[in-house]
Amino acid sequence: MPQSDDVKIRMPPEMKRRLKKIAADNGRSMNAEIMARIEQSFELASGDRAKAVALVAELKTILEKGSA
Repeated sequence: MPQSDDVKIRMPPEMKRRLKKIAADNGRSMNAEIMARIEQSFELASGDRAKAVALVAELKTILEKGSA
């Protein structure tokens, strides 16, 4: 298994309670739930970026047609 660095974070008790419950619901440890959610945020960010680039290209095409 690759070496991992320990990281400590502070979170409000209510967030910890919610995280603990959702982790149990998903059959994960709290650490695994946090890692899954962080990984998902990177994937969403990449997907959102690709969508934004596509929309800008589409808008550019529309604007170019409108000024012709």
